[in-house]
Amino acid sequence: MLATKFAYREVLLAFVLLALVSTSLHANMRKNFKALETSYERGRINEIASQISTLKPSSNEEKAFVLFLRAMVENKSSQVSSNYLQQAISSYPNTKYGQLCMLQQAKLFVLERRAEEAKTMLDKINSSQIPERYYWLAVCEEMADRPSSVISNAENYQRLQSRGEYLEESYYLIVNAYMGQGKFQSAISTLSKLAAIKGYPTDAQYFHYLLGLAYQRAGNWQEALSNYQQGMEITRYSQVAYMIEDQIFELKAKHGSKVDLSFLYPYQKLEILEEETPEETEQQVVEIETPPADTPLKLTGKPGRGLYLQTGRFGVEANARSIAHRIRSLKLPSGYYEDRSRKDVPWVTFSGPFKTAAEQEQALNILKENQIDCFKIRH
Repeated sequence: MLATKFAYREVLLAFVLLALVSTSLHANMRKNFKALETSYERGRINEIASQISTLKPSSNEEKAFVLFLRAMVENKSSQVSSNYLQQAISSYPNTKYGQLCMLQQAKLFVLERRAEEAKTMLDKINSSQIPERYYWLAVCEEMADRPSSVISNAENYQRLQSRGEYLEESYYLIVNAYMGQGKFQSAISTLSKLAAIKGYPTDAQYFHYLLGLAYQRAGNWQEALSNYQQGMEITRYSQVAYMIEDQIFELKAKHGSKVDLSFLYPYQKLEILEEETPEETEQQVVEIETPPADTPLKLTGKPGRGLYLQTGRFGVEANARSIAHRIRSLKLPSGYYEDRSRKDVPWVTFSGPFKTAAEQEQALNILKENQIDCFKIRH
């Protein structure tokens, strides 16, 4: 009896030791998975790629995590990545990483402009640990042109992620949605809220472009111009700068000489000619030669040597063509060309060439009388 009791105790002790060993190994494995998760969060993709094959997942969460990592490592191949994501979604839909795979799959759908499929995938996510899904739902709703849903989802994201990765972008989604609804004051108010958050906006030029556009649509062209000017002072060589430029010339076309565009010039180093004194030009009236009707409006390159007036730069060719036509309607030589020396290739409009400085001066006065800003240059 005593021997049996001791034997029983030995067997029981063996089971306890085995359980402790198993627990220790399991904890060790979880620690390794956690370390790899930290590596992923810190962007150490190469480190992750070398360790994935050594992992031996046991739980559904770990298995979903391995598939998620494989998808992230293979993200250069969207098809291979998608296969791993789909496997995790099908097999482990209720795990955290199974649902993160749903999020990544939805992003792939967004990139492919498959908004409804992305929305369907995002709607399957119910984990409170993935508030980012609301941001991507807002993106999907914007693609589907449903502004009210854009606002609702973006605001949910902001409520759950007050300093989230997509915080600024979520504000811009809301602003564009309000603009689409014609609620320009709401758009202005939303941008003011963003500006009140410490450290924001991070994309100041786009912020001032949107705020200027909201003021412009609301009928406050002075505030619009002020924001456009602040945006242009950040850099003049971005796509946003050309978007701002087009809006500035739209203001100029509508409000004429009230809109001061002096801050736009010069765009590049040019030989700006000195203004002649009134005594030199007083009473001097010259006849400027009207260009032949068949003279091309669009040049294939920069105009030849001579005296000119630069009358503007545009990010959209149609705007350049329009101002050149208008100048010709005033019986002055004009045209436009593509300036390939600039990063985003703006369109430059000009008047000229003029035979003499007197002709150049008279043309300048004619253009200014017709609310067309310009300045003298020599090529």
